[in-house]
Amino acid sequence: MTRNPKTPKAWANFLARAWGPRFPVEVNTIALEYSKRFDDPIATIAKADVDTFEGAIFHRPKTGKWIILYNPTIASFGRINFTLGHEFGHYLNHRAQIKDGAGSLQCSQRAVLGVDNDTARQIEREADEFASYLLMPMDDFRQQVAGHAMTLDLLRHCTDRYAVSYTAAASKWIEFTEDRAVLVVGIDGFILWSRSSDSAFRSYVFYRKGKPLPAGSVAMRPDLAVQDQGLGVELPAGVWGAEPVREITIFADRYDLTISLLVLPKRPVFSVGFEEEPAPDTLDLMNSRARSERP
Repeated sequence: MTRNPKTPKAWANFLARAWGPRFPVEVNTIALEYSKRFDDPIATIAKADVDTFEGAIFHRPKTGKWIILYNPTIASFGRINFTLGHEFGHYLNHRAQIKDGAGSLQCSQRAVLGVDNDTARQIEREADEFASYLLMPMDDFRQQVAGHAMTLDLLRHCTDRYAVSYTAAASKWIEFTEDRAVLVVGIDGFILWSRSSDSAFRSYVFYRKGKPLPAGSVAMRPDLAVQDQGLGVELPAGVWGAEPVREITIFADRYDLTISLLVLPKRPVFSVGFEEEPAPDTLDLMNSRARSERP
């Protein structure tokens, strides 16, 4: 008997391999067909023109089957597609938990963006991880961006290829890039959440949730975006911190969100004007001590 994958990422990789290198991935097809392997399959994926959620999953006790709903009024098809992947991730990874609880899970924009309580945030993150790896398999994503500087055009290419949102594509790039970069999502002039690449985080570059967006940033100065030719806007040190940055910003009207991708210099830029005294060589210390101890 074949064992089912145990983690969201493992599930996504398994299904992505089964689907093959065809993009965009058809979440509806995979969800409806693959779930037939279980005793409680997904019976319906349908529109629900409501304002209370972006996506939702419901269990029907009488039939034992599941229904996935999504809000068709979302302006971005990429966001809808990612939402469908997100809800399918809940089905594969959390349906026992959902069935034992309220029997349904409604995912608002706040929940998906990690604004709600810690428990909700954890399962939303897992559903997002599943959707990310199903829709944007890492090997193919690397092939699309390898050897290219991140630009708005490259980001748009990824959103078109995988039928995902800008946020999802930018998050994927941040996950594995060797560049020092940070994704900052803001709302109403404050940082909603941010994510640093490994190299940026190792050099202590990160931005805390709830802090004001910098007054001189493109996120707060849309007029600066006229300078943007797809490469982003070069900002001097002092705007986002001690280093200059290249800021690529997208304005999402539906939720008053700003999505800023910050690309920093390859190596940290430190303040000048002082130099640390070089540490004494250990051999020199030993020789000096030996000389001082001679009679």
